[in-house]
Amino acid sequence: MKYITGGLSIFFLLVLLYLLFRLWLEGHRERIAPGEITGETFPVELRKDALRSLRQLNAYYEKRDPEQADACINETMLPEEFLILGTSPWEIFYGREGAKRLLQGDWKYWGQLVLDVERTALSRADSALYFVMWGQIRLDRWRFRIPIRITGILEKRDNLWLISKLQFINNLNTNYVILAWIPALALMVSLLLFGLSWLPSIF
Repeated sequence: MKYITGGLSIFFLLVLLYLLFRLWLEGHRERIAPGEITGETFPVELRKDALRSLRQLNAYYEKRDPEQADACINETMLPEEFLILGTSPWEIFYGREGAKRLLQGDWKYWGQLVLDVERTALSRADSALYFVMWGQIRLDRWRFRIPIRITGILEKRDNLWLISKLQFINNLNTNYVILAWIPALALMVSLLLFGLSWLPSIF
């Protein structure tokens, strides 16, 4: 019994490590060469104007100064219509106060976000513009990078394109995370049985 449960524990541990490695590998590939999303072709001047607020948002994320949250909102967003969906299920933010909480929290705790603004895909959505932007987060504690995709809506006010909606998405293949639950649970059961198989010899 000891050898069977011990062997199963090693097997399920290797399967779990393999799935985690595949998750890391696909994340690495996505950071280097993200999946292509083609937007519409716009005149150079219109595209430049539309990307202005996204460039400024990226600049504020590079500074990571919580005291600059209000300035960032004023220059890049429509706070009265603002909705942000974060990467976690409970991260739903509305309006100026919600945007301020998100920005200050990101800049204090989240890690370094770098956006590839120039590759942003733009598409018309009635009078607004829908955008898809790629980037990556370098987490401070673990020093590894996670690919991210940001989608949202730009609306024009007083000749400026401003952000009214944002959604942050960890651009990882979550199928591997879901699959990892199976070997993780099996590993726990195998280790429990392995421990129990040693009890008779101890007592």
